[in-house]
Amino acid sequence: MKGAVRRLVLLLLVGLLPGCGGTLREKIASGAANYPSGKAAFDRTDWADAIADLKAYVEQYPGTELTDDALYYLGLSYVHIKDYALASSQFDRLVRDFPATPYASGALYWLARCDDLQSHPAPLDQTETQRALDRYGQFLDQYPGDSLAVTARGRVAALRDRLAEKRFRNAKLYWKLRQYGAADLYLRDVLSEYPTSRWAGESALLLADVLQRLGKREEAVQTLRQLLASAPDEELRRRAADRLHSLQESGSAP
Repeated sequence: MKGAVRRLVLLLLVGLLPGCGGTLREKIASGAANYPSGKAAFDRTDWADAIADLKAYVEQYPGTELTDDALYYLGLSYVHIKDYALASSQFDRLVRDFPATPYASGALYWLARCDDLQSHPAPLDQTETQRALDRYGQFLDQYPGDSLAVTARGRVAALRDRLAEKRFRNAKLYWKLRQYGAADLYLRDVLSEYPTSRWAGESALLLADVLQRLGKREEAVQTLRQLLASAPDEELRRRAADRLHSLQESGSAP
């Protein structure tokens, strides 16, 4: 019965008051400072009981041989209820206060993952995206053979692609505003910083147009030729070839 009540309180706070975030979730229940009880609740996916008991444990026993265990599973419990800010605070404390813990690699990964899960689509601010990339990089530098390394590398590629998209969108906006110098800078950034991104080809195509408008016709031709030689798909090569043909034939903007 006690566990059912806690779960009901958790559902009410998460479902009915979504805008209140972690502050209310911190108050979901008063738990027993009992690590075995909290871990058992975690194992049966009872996140409300796990949070209550593990939180009580780390507050009452901040320096025992099980405190790092409790912090790790408390952080994961918060991940499961999608309170990534509170999850991050547990993993951050774990890494900071228990540098020799066997959970160090997992805590560092989840710090990055929590930033990742709080990041925004390309049109919006990318602060969390960049922080996630920095933390994934730290994790991969320190634990390249970890079981989570493959997943981390995949997320790094996805987040870098998002940053490339952000820069491409900025360039396209400047193109529409006829601010070709600014567009040129953003497009070159995509090509130099994110050459394997799926936005690199589109950036090369738009850069050729920008260069043409800037009176750099020969550089535009060279950009298109390089794209023809390296484009990963037939459609992109076809578009580059059409653009190059038009540029060479007419000497005007595509």
